[in-house]
Amino acid sequence: MKEGLSPNPTPTSLDAQHSIIAYACNANEAQSGDLNALYLPHLAALLGKMTCVANGFTPSDREHGKHSEAAYLMPHESALNVFGLSPQWGSEALITPCHWQVGMNEVVMLNPAEIQLSQAESQALLSAIQPYFAEDGLEVTYESPLVWRARGRLFEGLPFAALERVVGQQVNAWMPSDAKAKPLQRLQSEMQMLLYQHPVNDQRSLQGRWTVNSFWVHRQTDQLYDLTGKAQLHLDLKEATHQSNAAQWREGWQHLDNTVCKSLLNALSQQQEVSLTLCSAHAWRHYRPQKTSWLNTFKSLFTSTTVHKELSALLKDAPTS
Repeated sequence: MKEGLSPNPTPTSLDAQHSIIAYACNANEAQSGDLNALYLPHLAALLGKMTCVANGFTPSDREHGKHSEAAYLMPHESALNVFGLSPQWGSEALITPCHWQVGMNEVVMLNPAEIQLSQAESQALLSAIQPYFAEDGLEVTYESPLVWRARGRLFEGLPFAALERVVGQQVNAWMPSDAKAKPLQRLQSEMQMLLYQHPVNDQRSLQGRWTVNSFWVHRQTDQLYDLTGKAQLHLDLKEATHQSNAAQWREGWQHLDNTVCKSLLNALSQQQEVSLTLCSAHAWRHYRPQKTSWLNTFKSLFTSTTVHKELSALLKDAPTS
């Protein structure tokens, strides 16, 4: 098993005619000129026949030092509201062991992938903390070095921020502030003390590696929503985006263009109902077929839709920090 964060599985029982493509664009590709180098003929043809009918940005403003509930979601999760879906803060979650860097006035989460936690180390840490989690009614099982599956009533009603939201940020602003979160906060403090003295961390310290001094609770999209019959979520570009791997990102887009976009284009030519949603790390844009009329035809003569233009639109008003 790959020793890292396992990607969200792409559901197979969903309606492929309504597709959501996550991580479709980010600032790295735009600044490096990779958007101009993309050759995505099926996406270009598809966008030429569609129009953006809804869009949104992930809220970044804080209220009383805390983020709004909507800010905990990634754009590809927030965009699901166009299908009439609302997130369910249920009893299932994921737990990722991580390192919190403690400064004078802040505590910042490092990228868990950079810890390079092995399977043996992760399983040893999990074995140590499982009894304490069980005391709070939480059942935690191993899935991969950076993914432990968890279930318990303690999670119910609590929004948890995605890892992408918190990496490199102060963790306090992203902790659930609800009074119901106090038992979890207490458990987190207890586990920090337990992990501090764990042999795995002693060995890692001797080797000059980051220790595992905390954990982060988050959810996958399929734990937030029942997507059946609503939309197909594609996370093919997630890993390349997180690793800032431009070549892999372009290859991923080529694959999506030759599969997802081609399929949507074929369905559209058969006059089937289709939609496409493109997402970045901070925004989403939802496209539907534009109505054929003399006015739309006239407008298209002066406002052409291009892949570069639509992907770049996902970066507008994105937070700078």
